[in-house]
Amino acid sequence: MDGLIPTDLAASIVRQTGAAITAIVPRGGGGASRQGAELTLRYPDGREQRGYLSYDTRAGDASRLPFFRREVAILAALSGPLAGQGVLAPRFIAAEQAHLALLCELTPGHDRFAAAADGSALAADFMAQLAALHRIDPASVALDGFGSPSASPSDRIRARIAALKAETLANMPDPILILALLWLGENIPADRGPSVIVHGDAGAGNFLHADNKVTALLDWELTHFGDPMEDLAQIWVRSLFQPFVPMRDVFAAYEAAGGVAVDVDAVRFHRLYFQMSFMVHSHASQHRADGAKVAMLGVSMMFGTAHRRVVVQSLAELTGQVLVPYDLPDAPPSDADGSYATALDDLQDSIVPRLSDQHAATKAKSLARLVKYWRARDRFGAVFEQAELDEVHDLLGVSFADVTAARVALARAIVSGSVPKDKALQICLNRVTRETALMADGMGSLRDCYFPPLDGAA
Repeated sequence: MDGLIPTDLAASIVRQTGAAITAIVPRGGGGASRQGAELTLRYPDGREQRGYLSYDTRAGDASRLPFFRREVAILAALSGPLAGQGVLAPRFIAAEQAHLALLCELTPGHDRFAAAADGSALAADFMAQLAALHRIDPASVALDGFGSPSASPSDRIRARIAALKAETLANMPDPILILALLWLGENIPADRGPSVIVHGDAGAGNFLHADNKVTALLDWELTHFGDPMEDLAQIWVRSLFQPFVPMRDVFAAYEAAGGVAVDVDAVRFHRLYFQMSFMVHSHASQHRADGAKVAMLGVSMMFGTAHRRVVVQSLAELTGQVLVPYDLPDAPPSDADGSYATALDDLQDSIVPRLSDQHAATKAKSLARLVKYWRARDRFGAVFEQAELDEVHDLLGVSFADVTAARVALARAIVSGSVPKDKALQICLNRVTRETALMADGMGSLRDCYFPPLDGAA
């Protein structure tokens, strides 16, 4: 079993539990940077316990620690003083901060929503779980890293938006993020009640189920005190990539389960707020000198491209602006086009099929997305960049040597109010259309995903 998990991590688990580790089976870690394994523990009395271990390759990134602290705190509470509140979560066993590692009892169930025989029944049970979570009195238990439960949702949102704006301005400010943060700051929903415990990343893929019932809510690293509408918005955002039931059914099931009355406008606000909560840090991390290495760049670029396009479309929807569709300029294939095709064939036909290690196979597929992007960028990159430089020049009246400088200048002009926001948003639409074209071959259906309407199918 040597080498299957870090030696010091194994020693910490043995020390905390008093049990011997008798089996380790590596598994996917549930995220681009996470490693995972199923462990079998044997206690001195002969009792055996199976657990799932998740640990983070970003352990050296200090910004990850607050998320880890909150996840450990809520899982320990739901396994202890809050165990009788009706919220199902994996039973906490141990944690190790040095690896941002969390060990919980292995919970049976599927993580794919599509595996349910009755999706409507499962969705209703999931909403009942969220309603039960939101009914817990935040003051009834001390939760490390959560702060004071007495702060109102709007005060928390206002402070968070200010922090996100400062982080954006300090690290290559991006006009898309700035437009979104300015709109959010001007449209914070009025408080309808006190802060509650929110899951923070609710939706399909983040819970286990069996027999059309939830067996455990997973992935609590974004949990915090906030507005219950946040969790409903997260479901809407996650439905971009993982099919769920229509949002009108989500809202009805939540209210039927005893959740507070749904404020659809607030949920729309929180869709954008949720996206900013991870997009800002991801952008800043990529542009800081000490930024953390991206674990799977191809996957990260794919989702980043999709989210930027969705944010631009969402801002148009929220502000009532009608954006003009952008026609892409063309360019001939480059001389290297054939070599990219050969590399992709090698990855698809020779490398990935021979990889038995799940993590390595996922990395190889991410690399294939990168090769597809490089191929498109080699062909269209210069033409697309010149188009963006021309657009920013036409709006600001200044020429720039590269698109990074142009984007920073546009972002700062938006903040100062020296350019109309509607014209800036149109430039952002043109940009995300070009970015999507570069990533399209590796994005599949994500190239044109958007929030389904409330009166439409999921």
